[in-house]
Amino acid sequence: MNHPKTLNPFVLGGVVTGRRFAGRASEIARLRALAAAGQHAYLFAPRRYGKTSLLREAFAWPGRAAHPSLVWCDCLPTVDARGLAQRVGEAVTLACRRGRPSEWIKAAASLFKRLRPALSVGAEGDVHVTLEVARTATGPLPDLEDALAAIQRLAESKLHPIVLVFDEFQQVAEWDSHHQTEAVIRTAVQQFRRVACVFAGSQRHLLQQMFADRARPLFKLAAPFPLARLTRDELEPWLVERFGDTGQDLEREAADAILRTAAGHPWATQYLAHFVWEKAVARSARRVTAAIVSEGLGEAQRASGTFYAAEYSALTVAQRRVLLAIASEPTSAPTAAAYLARQDLPAKSTTSQALRSLLEKGYLENQDGQYLVSDPLLGEWLRRQHEVTATARPVTDT
Repeated sequence: MNHPKTLNPFVLGGVVTGRRFAGRASEIARLRALAAAGQHAYLFAPRRYGKTSLLREAFAWPGRAAHPSLVWCDCLPTVDARGLAQRVGEAVTLACRRGRPSEWIKAAASLFKRLRPALSVGAEGDVHVTLEVARTATGPLPDLEDALAAIQRLAESKLHPIVLVFDEFQQVAEWDSHHQTEAVIRTAVQQFRRVACVFAGSQRHLLQQMFADRARPLFKLAAPFPLARLTRDELEPWLVERFGDTGQDLEREAADAILRTAAGHPWATQYLAHFVWEKAVARSARRVTAAIVSEGLGEAQRASGTFYAAEYSALTVAQRRVLLAIASEPTSAPTAAAYLARQDLPAKSTTSQALRSLLEKGYLENQDGQYLVSDPLLGEWLRRQHEVTATARPVTDT
């Protein structure tokens, strides 16, 4: 068995909590304050900003015996209101966990009027929750109403409040074309007592349409909660500590290189640091230098290159040109005549359309008026590919 000190302290993907979670102290404090007050928020950020990790970390409530119970509903797999009813119902059932399975299912069943939860135990003792959703002439909305009402009944049955998280909530907008599901959710949430809701998602434009459009049922039901990138003050001591946990000394120049390349992006920082740590271990280096960071970055680029190439090739020619331009030169005025000419971009209308599409797809983001490539390592890959192409381009006689 490996000694814990030989394990890579940086995670390539998935949810991170505890010592592997970086920064966000002010966001955690604010989320907890909103939850304690029974207030609702919609949290949005580009992909891989660690929204799920943040919410898991915020509502772990260490050291508090009477902390709010967390009910987690992942909306991403849903394709209709029936599916959402099932996901909410399963989340409620999981939140009822207690004692023997028979006690657990009895407690969960008492919260529903229409839905019927069930438990099955696997060969290794793992418990699976299923929910029977009736297919009736009335359609799925009454089932969703029942699932949401069970949230309130759960809050009333406990001595402490509930935090209800709808993760990837923008998925509802993809299939709820007539906003009937949104209307059901609004009615239920308005009747909640001692229940705080967090609607989280990665497609900012969809969430803002849902909560900021006066014509939509969820208008102003929740307060906006945008996530920015992490600061140097949050990341540098965390990086030093994490490398130090495995007996490595991160030099200041090496820390600068990681922070400059990852640009405060939570996932990119973890990802790059993972490969830097691997290179340091391979060298048996106790001091992590800028040269080792450069080697780690090269390895990270090779590991993700196939994925980036597939993503890039799926874009239109105009989108590729705009994405490469922003990667090469972030700007606050991407449709200005001087920028279009300098980056050899297509007409203003074509560039504007490509910008909107790249923003909606999550390839670009706008931070304080500045357009950036959302994934800094994709930006680095694009710049490297462009340099290789430019170097390989034959010189012709004039």
